[in-house]
Amino acid sequence: MPLMGKLRGALALPLIVSLSCGPSRGAQEPSGGGSGATKDYAPLTIKDDAKAANQAVILGTDDKNGSTVLPLPATPTKGLVDAMFVKLGGVEIASGGSTPVKLSTEPNADGSVQVGIYEELAGGTGSQWRAGVWVSAFVAASTLGKDLTDFSFSAASGGYIDGASASGLMAGGFLATMTGEKIDPTVTMTGIINPDGTIGPVSGIPEKFLGSIEKGKRTLGYPIGMRWSKSEVTGKDVDLVALAKSKGAEAVEVANVHEAYKLLTHKRLPETLPVAESDMVLDDETIKGMDAKYKGWQKKLAEEWGALLQLQQAGRLPARLLAMAGHAQKSAEQAEKLHKQGLIAGAYSKMLVAWVYAASATDTYDIVTKIQAGNTEAAVAAINSLDQLDSLTTDVFKKIGAIKPSTLGGHLLMIASFQAALRSWGFKVFAKEQVTQTKDLIGMLARRSKAELQGPEVAEAVVERLAPTVLLIGQTVASAAMAAEELEFMTEKSVNYMCSIPNIKRMSTSFQSAGAAGVNYFETLLVEPAAKQFGLTMDQARVRIAMSEPNYLVSYMLSHLQQVDGLPKQLKELWGEKSPQWNLLMLAGSELAYYNSAELIAKYYSLGISTDYQTGRANAVQHEKAFMNMLASAERTARSSARGARIATGSIPVQAKLAYQQATIAREGDLSDKIDALSQFWLSSAYSQTAVMLARN
Repeated sequence: MPLMGKLRGALALPLIVSLSCGPSRGAQEPSGGGSGATKDYAPLTIKDDAKAANQAVILGTDDKNGSTVLPLPATPTKGLVDAMFVKLGGVEIASGGSTPVKLSTEPNADGSVQVGIYEELAGGTGSQWRAGVWVSAFVAASTLGKDLTDFSFSAASGGYIDGASASGLMAGGFLATMTGEKIDPTVTMTGIINPDGTIGPVSGIPEKFLGSIEKGKRTLGYPIGMRWSKSEVTGKDVDLVALAKSKGAEAVEVANVHEAYKLLTHKRLPETLPVAESDMVLDDETIKGMDAKYKGWQKKLAEEWGALLQLQQAGRLPARLLAMAGHAQKSAEQAEKLHKQGLIAGAYSKMLVAWVYAASATDTYDIVTKIQAGNTEAAVAAINSLDQLDSLTTDVFKKIGAIKPSTLGGHLLMIASFQAALRSWGFKVFAKEQVTQTKDLIGMLARRSKAELQGPEVAEAVVERLAPTVLLIGQTVASAAMAAEELEFMTEKSVNYMCSIPNIKRMSTSFQSAGAAGVNYFETLLVEPAAKQFGLTMDQARVRIAMSEPNYLVSYMLSHLQQVDGLPKQLKELWGEKSPQWNLLMLAGSELAYYNSAELIAKYYSLGISTDYQTGRANAVQHEKAFMNMLASAERTARSSARGARIATGSIPVQAKLAYQQATIAREGDLSDKIDALSQFWLSSAYSQTAVMLARN
């Protein structure tokens, strides 16, 4: 059966939401003091306190699920930080320094997004720094249990700034101004802020330290796991602690935004405590349902196995095709091992991966053999099956839109399903052009003799053009199928809830603004340099980058979702601009753009990930120790976010639990699996944070 036929069958799944209501009781009186009063909340009772302009609600700050109500200034507050930079300089020796940045925040009553970015030196900042400001403001607001629209933010640079490596500093600085705390002028730090509040690695720290110490800084923060950092001058690793001490200063490791705040203000910000790992375990009913779906995918894979073995045994095949087949077999073996250990969540996802790679490899092989046999018409007919994606993606959106959610859990299920469908739609748009180019190639090959068609260079050309497209389509549509199946076996109960359309719009605008900034940032990292290097237009460079990093294309399209014609416009007209379906779709898309762009920046700017060309899997990371610390911090943050969601809504979202379980299994695998684990921990936090945002709006 052709791949798209298989995918169509995989998506023919009923989308059913199990909805229920929960208890309700009033919030208790404050029971503590210190930096803020302690208060207990019942599900869906945080809104009034959390949205009040003169206070913040930080959920779950003690092990009894008490929450801290923290007073905030009611007037504009200003602060000053010094952002470290390094100039790599070409013919000149690399040098570091720091630039003053004036920060200002104040409560915002009109519900609009207000993030102002200013520079005194023309060209001293740029899109990378601008993106860092957006993410910093977003994380600072989230840390205080606020929406981006609850505050006005501004950052004014006094000179040159090095990309987004100051974003951790600015997140801590924004928190200081939001809470009215003074920033120590002898303190600064470097490190990129991640969407879950962890501080990620950056380069050039020794030079940054030296330049900042010369300007009077005495305490310097650096990302967790980066005590030994490479000098841009010598190329050798430098002990940052010893370097700072030799100059009369102190180097301090910073793991997350809370530690950044403490470094800058010498005050402790109340923090949500993590739930126990046992609280993140999926319920028995969900596991049972997932196991049934696992066996279904196992059966589908078995149907591919004969063709897969034939492919692996064939001689003189393109390396990419053999690598795909090998990865399918390895993933299947891992799935079986996990299943025997009772780790159903990991087994289920690995089996999906195995099937996608196997089906993509065998169908690509089938097309190649048709071409080599001179049957180019049959090859084109096989490729034409990809065009069925138009109806596939449309049907998925309409099925999700038919859901009428009446609980908070139902809203989360719609958001998760919409995100899977949006990935599918993004790749469909990308695949359409690739399919056309592949058919053009086959049309040219049809003019060659049969002897020429059987040559290895023909197989190489077709596989290089076709395999990535088929694989990406398979991965994305299978993801949509997975989301559809989850709707059948997720059994988490939740409270009655109906979203506020104006509030959902404001949340969408916040994410869309931050996501667009992140996409622009990524384009300056990879897309613009690729366009210049290869003499391409920006659109051509986007396609080139998307071939190896498909999440980029999805993020780019979703950051412009309001302006896109085609399916989004049709759905908007079908459901109506003020409908829950359209607004939840917009929220899902803007969230996905934000988190995808943050993941891309972490991979290519912060961690320095390199990937294998043939399989697309990560094979090296520049800052390995820092990455492992980030992974540990992200795991803890996922459990902290879960506590907040449980207090705000009465339960931990089943989507957060599933992502957490998949992450804990993936982190035991190879480097590529560990990177997937980081993404899944972030996703777990994102689902919990979305639940809290819905509860306070």
